[in-house]
Amino acid sequence: MKRKLAFLEASLYAQGEVPNHVVATVKIRGAIDEHSVRLALAKVQSRHPLLNVCIDTDERGFLHFVGSEKILPISLEIKTRQSDDDWKAVFIPACVLPFDENSPLMRVIWLRSATVSDLMFICHHCICDGKSILNLLDEVLRVTTSSTVDLGFYDASLPLTDFIPAAVKRNKVNQLIGKTLPVLTKFAFFFASSKKITTRDQPYFIQWKLSEEISFAVLERCKKEHLSIHALLSVLYLAAFQQLKRVKRHQKLYCSVDMRKFIPEITDDMLFAFPAMVPLRGGWITVANIWEQARLLHRKLKKRLDTLDAYSPLIYTEALLPLIPKITNYAKNDRGSHAFTFSNMGRTVIKEQYRDLSVEALYSPGCIFPFGNPSTLGVTTFRGQLDFVFTSDQHFLPHQDAMIVRAKAMELLYDIIKIA
Repeated sequence: MKRKLAFLEASLYAQGEVPNHVVATVKIRGAIDEHSVRLALAKVQSRHPLLNVCIDTDERGFLHFVGSEKILPISLEIKTRQSDDDWKAVFIPACVLPFDENSPLMRVIWLRSATVSDLMFICHHCICDGKSILNLLDEVLRVTTSSTVDLGFYDASLPLTDFIPAAVKRNKVNQLIGKTLPVLTKFAFFFASSKKITTRDQPYFIQWKLSEEISFAVLERCKKEHLSIHALLSVLYLAAFQQLKRVKRHQKLYCSVDMRKFIPEITDDMLFAFPAMVPLRGGWITVANIWEQARLLHRKLKKRLDTLDAYSPLIYTEALLPLIPKITNYAKNDRGSHAFTFSNMGRTVIKEQYRDLSVEALYSPGCIFPFGNPSTLGVTTFRGQLDFVFTSDQHFLPHQDAMIVRAKAMELLYDIIKIA
């Protein structure tokens, strides 16, 4: 296999200069056989072509996924588990540790005790998003508990641009934008060259869950109001961010949208790392009339998704591939113009039971994003509980301010669903 990295893949890889990983963890009750786990990892690695590649640069400076016989098996590091919080101490180091040469762009840490384990999956963001890493977890658990499971195989050698319909490629406007965008980008870099370097060397994360009772009340109230939990949480967090006095208060968030919904050739069980970032402005949001504002934001997001063009941006951005080194340097200094990025995965593919193994908790996938605005909120629903993870950097958003935002958002949530 040899395939050129698409623009977003190359952007997330960032010349290999800084780690950029997605991390997800599950808590499992039951005796897990080490040999079965290693066999499962080998089977999963065989299924996904992007777990058997290294990244090379050609003579023109373009990055390629290249299949290699030197690729090692997926690393399985086993540590002793002593408490439910052990995984939290491992999360940040796992996020910032780069992958070794000739290692696949995925590794696993197993925090093990006699009856309870935490499995932590780490995968490079250039091949994997939150949905992908949860799918990898599901596959490994399925094969670990039943070695005869057939995972199949798929071809990942086709470039993403091959999925673009011919009519979109022939569109004159798309062609014109593809030609002019690199020129405009170079022009923008000229004015941005004096930007002050933004330090990001003190990352942190905050994780919490809502009880089943509160989670049920929130989800049921959203159904009654005919809006998504995504819209409600977006409004709550934008309102909470606007309470901060010590930092610049942006009135916009980016919603991470799964592009698989728009590119049918990419199925849910494939490794994929191409989210669409949909901006939503909320300068009108206040702590009053939360439900009304959530309905308005819900309509705005639905309108954006109904008109979302998944293919044209692929044409535009491919023209920027020669500028990846400059774009990477720019992103290191950029602070963004939004409050945070929000990724809501809802109910996931992870099951509560895998034969004799019971998955007691799922901790939402998180990422210590090394560019732009690193503040990211991730949410999943598992066993009837909403789970949250918020990541950022001390230099960008002080930890105490992130705690204030969380407290305010949860206070508003509890207030509007009338739970003391």
